[in-house]
Amino acid sequence: SAARTVTTGHQLCLATGPAYTYYKLLTAVVLAERLEARWGTPVVPVFWLASEDHDFEEVSALWDGAEWHRWTPTASAPGGAVGRMPTEGLSGYIEDWGGQAGIMPEVIQRLQSAASGTLSQAMRRWIHHWFGPDRVVVVDGDEPAFKAAFRSPLQAEWTEGVLAREVGRVNAHLGETGHAPQVHVRSLNLFHLQAESRVRLQQEPQGWRAGEREWSDLDAVRHQLNTAPEELSPNALFRPLYQSWLLPDVAVVGGLAEIAYWLQLSTAYGAIGLVQPALVPRDGGWLVTAGQALEMSRQGISAMELGQPVDAWEQPWVDRRNPPHAGSLRTALQEALPEVESTFGAVDPSLTGSVRATLAKAEKLLDKLDQQGRRAIRRQGESELNALRALHAGLHPEGTAQERQCNLHALLAAWSSAPGEVQAAMESAFKKGHDGEKWTPRMHVWTESSS
Repeated sequence: SAARTVTTGHQLCLATGPAYTYYKLLTAVVLAERLEARWGTPVVPVFWLASEDHDFEEVSALWDGAEWHRWTPTASAPGGAVGRMPTEGLSGYIEDWGGQAGIMPEVIQRLQSAASGTLSQAMRRWIHHWFGPDRVVVVDGDEPAFKAAFRSPLQAEWTEGVLAREVGRVNAHLGETGHAPQVHVRSLNLFHLQAESRVRLQQEPQGWRAGEREWSDLDAVRHQLNTAPEELSPNALFRPLYQSWLLPDVAVVGGLAEIAYWLQLSTAYGAIGLVQPALVPRDGGWLVTAGQALEMSRQGISAMELGQPVDAWEQPWVDRRNPPHAGSLRTALQEALPEVESTFGAVDPSLTGSVRATLAKAEKLLDKLDQQGRRAIRRQGESELNALRALHAGLHPEGTAQERQCNLHALLAAWSSAPGEVQAAMESAFKKGHDGEKWTPRMHVWTESSS
C-alpha cells in the first residue's frame, strides 16, 4: 500500500491525562493532513497506546484545579501492564473528579461511558471521543499478532544485545561532543510480561532469567518466541523500533525528551533493516480564561511571557515602579577613584590596594542598599504583587506548565464557550500555525473573550 503514517503516543492516562496529550495528537493529525495534501497519497495519524508500561503511579491521578484526585482501583494488577487493568470503580472516580473540576455533566457522562473493560479500551474510546474513530487510528502494541510479527528483532535483542551495541555507539559519540544521553541503555531491553507483573529480562551465566522464569539456551528462546511472543515486552528505548516495524511511519511526533531518546536510536534502525522516521517536536498551548487575560493585561504580561518562572514576572514588575537605587553615588565613587588612589599612593604606594578594597566594600554596601529599595517597593505593592503571583500560579499549577498538569476537559470547563467550539478554535490555530512549506513547532495561546 502507498499509505503512510504519522504516529504519536503516550502512557495510558485517566480521561486522557494532561492537556499536552491532546496537543501531541493534534500535531500528528495536522501534520498527516499537510503531508497527504502535498503528496497526494494517504497519510494516516496514529496514536500508539503505551499500554505495557507498569508504572501505575504515573497515571493514577487527575488535577481538579486545586488538588489531585487519585484513583484506587477496586480490581487491579499493580506491577503488570497498566493497559490490562480492569476499570471497575473508575466511573465513580471520574464523576467525583469531574464535579470538583467543574466539568459539565454531559462531558462527565461521556468520559464515564468510555470507562469500561480495560484501561486500554477506555483510553481508545476517550481518544475517539476527541477525534472520531474514522480520523485517528489507535494502536495497542500489547497484541499477540503484533508481537509475532516482531519475532526477528525480539530474538536479535534477546540473544545479541542489538540495542546496547548500537545505542552504545551513539552514546559514546554524544559523550565525546559534551552531551548526555536522555535514556540509559541496558544490556537487554526487554521485559517478560505476566498477568500481574512485568519483569526485566536479564542475562546470567547459564542463560536468561526474568523473575522465576528461566531460559537456558537459544532453543528455549526460540520456543518462547514461537509459542508465546506476547509475553515479551520492549522497554521504553526499544519500543520505537517495535512501532516502526509495524507501521509505515514517515514521521513521529513527540515532546523534546522523547525526541532526544529517539535520536539515540539513529543507528539501531539500520541494524534491523529500517529507516528512522522524521522526528517532529509537538506543538504546545495555553488556554487563558477571560479573567486571566484581563489580569495579564493589567499586569503587563504578554503571551510570549507565559512560560517564564514567576521571578521573571516579578522583576519587571518592580522595575516599572522605579525603585530607588544608589547609581549616582556609585558613579561618584568610581569617578573619584583615580584622585583618591593618587593621593594615598603619594604617601605610601601600598595604600592603593587598600583604596580599591575599600571601594569594593562600598559597592557591596550599595548593592545591599539597592536590594533594600526593591524590597520596600515589594512591601508597598504586596497586594498587587500577590495578584501577579496568583495569576502565575493559575497558569502554572504547582509550579508546572499548565499543559503538563491540567486535563484538557478541566481547562475547557473554565470557559464560557462550549467545549466543542473551543476545540474547533484550537484546531484552526494549529492549522494556521503550519501554513506554508516549512514546519516549525509552535506554542499556541487561546484567550477567552471577556465579552
